[in-house]
Amino acid sequence: MSPLFQRKPEQTWKSDQFIWLENASDQHVKLHLPSGELRLDKGRKLRFQPDILDLPQVKSLIENGQLSVQE
Repeated sequence: MSPLFQRKPEQTWKSDQFIWLENASDQHVKLHLPSGELRLDKGRKLRFQPDILDLPQVKSLIENGQLSVQE
């Protein structure tokens, strides 16, 4: 077996260091993040660091009900 498959991945974020953003709309959402663009498919949720809530686009999508936040 390859050494790549023998190691377990390390958890680098503690559970209190992230939030979940869920696409609550009926369309895919393209987020323009400092690290690049990310498509969040409809009905899908992904884990992010809480500072993503400071981005104007994310704030707007939350206010419009297109994204929901879960801790």
